[in-house]
Amino acid sequence: MVLLETKHFLHKLTHWEYWPQWLVYAPISPVYIYYSIRCGTPFFHMSCNPTMENGGFAMESKYLIHLQLPEGLKPATIVVEPEATDEEIKIKIDLEGIQFPVFAKPDIGGKGRGVEKIQTIEELLGYHHKTPARYLIQNEIPFHKETGIFYCRFPGTGTGVITGIVQKTNMQIIGNGKFTIKQWIEKKSRLYYQRHYLYEKYKAELNVIIPDGQLKELASIGNHARGSEFADITALKTKELSALFDRLSDEYNTLYFGRYDIKYNSWEELCKGKNFMIIELNGCGAEPTHIYDPKKPIWKAWKILLLHWRWMYKIAREQNKKGVPFTGIRKGIQVWKKEKQLEKLYRKTIL
Repeated sequence: MVLLETKHFLHKLTHWEYWPQWLVYAPISPVYIYYSIRCGTPFFHMSCNPTMENGGFAMESKYLIHLQLPEGLKPATIVVEPEATDEEIKIKIDLEGIQFPVFAKPDIGGKGRGVEKIQTIEELLGYHHKTPARYLIQNEIPFHKETGIFYCRFPGTGTGVITGIVQKTNMQIIGNGKFTIKQWIEKKSRLYYQRHYLYEKYKAELNVIIPDGQLKELASIGNHARGSEFADITALKTKELSALFDRLSDEYNTLYFGRYDIKYNSWEELCKGKNFMIIELNGCGAEPTHIYDPKKPIWKAWKILLLHWRWMYKIAREQNKKGVPFTGIRKGIQVWKKEKQLEKLYRKTIL
């Protein structure tokens, strides 16, 4: 056990994608401090997206954003309050045509916290009785590939720029006919760091051997904090794709700085605006997650972050010139504290 823990500790030490976020950001933080001084508040970025609650920094309702997304490009969704009765949930599901399997996720939150794929009404009611806050139930999107596309647009212009594209691969195993699920979790660092979640989820299958060549997906959530592997595929962007996201951002009532999380069928179809749906839209609190490509050295990640901070600063300044007020320190701290309090509530559950 000591050797196993040492192996994965050394892996984490030598792969910066697993470092604490504060450590990754600390060396470039003077740049952010400079922008904050120029704007008179560290929460200047909340001015980037005036039509999004808190600019998409924190405590924004996913459901309110969902309502503004183009029809036909989003899954059927209902919002459920934690005090709702089992019967009320069943009625809502029937009225909206929600079909299992579904995804349940907090209306407010991030980093994959509390997001679960649910197969039956019994599982859903179990989730409902544990969740501490308002949440969404969404139909499963019928496409299997997932990407995150970061988009920036300067106010007053008709077009924007795709600044990064990430391809997401959920936690998975390709069997060799020898290892059990537990052995795979112990062997692969990416899985080992999620072992508490995986041991609980697969407690009845830990000793099952995966046949040679068979792929088993261990999670259905495309989130780095939930063990997904990210690859930077920004080089695949096309003029068609850029034009598509210009149109989508107009239809949203203009996104200036944020990331679209998308499920799609094929890259060629996505570039043509076919066979894709929007999982969710993230505002100024979103990271350019293509930095987490395991092949990317940290200095390149810093370069990408600084590029996005510059976009964020310039957009916020221009919005301010157009009459959008900067968020003051007191209000910004209040919003941030509420988000952290909600995060603590979820940490007390097994979600």
